[in-house]
Amino acid sequence: MDKILVIEDNKDFQFLIQTALSGDYKVMCSDNGRQGVEMAQELKPDLIILDISLGEMDGFEVCHLLKNNKETAQVPIIFLSSRNDTHSKVMGFDLGAEDFLEKPFETGELKARVKVRLRQSQARRENLSSFEVPGLRIDFIGHRVFIEEKQVLFSALEFKLLSYFVRHPDRVLTREKILNSVWGVDTFVTDRVVDSHIRSIRKKLGSHKDHIESIYGEGYRFNPHPASLSKKSKMESEAA
Repeated sequence: MDKILVIEDNKDFQFLIQTALSGDYKVMCSDNGRQGVEMAQELKPDLIILDISLGEMDGFEVCHLLKNNKETAQVPIIFLSSRNDTHSKVMGFDLGAEDFLEKPFETGELKARVKVRLRQSQARRENLSSFEVPGLRIDFIGHRVFIEEKQVLFSALEFKLLSYFVRHPDRVLTREKILNSVWGVDTFVTDRVVDSHIRSIRKKLGSHKDHIESIYGEGYRFNPHPASLSKKSKMESEAA
């Protein structure tokens, strides 16, 4: 289920948005800009609905911070504001927001815009030509994986499985969903085969194996920035 973060200081609007979206999405709310930035970095939502008038840190500053942070830069943002002047809209789009909706709004229109922006975001991830974080690079076009600048060989199925994880970051993927998406719905393969291939992939990833997290009782999740690697990078930077 896609996660949506609502950064809105008006409780009535929070309730209205939650009521409209909670049936299809997991909705989380923040009352102020600073907390909203922290929640976005921690929870990694699939989309953010952002008010402009938030007090000490307004929506424009929040948008600027999120779009300039590599962990949240690709998260689509929909401004939702009572401001209807051209200057506010232009500034919002210039900062990187994907959409702008005026208050008061129709819940049906909000749901439609959220659906479109999520679909576009997913399409962008699926059309990526490569994925890269410190020490790990995946070339989707050439079907190659580089770890610490050295190519590591993956079988065709392993690469397809790894690509599927990378294209669906921060999302819990059940074994059934993985089977249907990677092997196909008409293939008779057991959960143990999925686990076996994932063990093989994690072994080949070496020190980067923690990108693929096991979620007890659920399945697996690809974490682009696991804490273990962030800590390692920090220690290496301090040692240098």
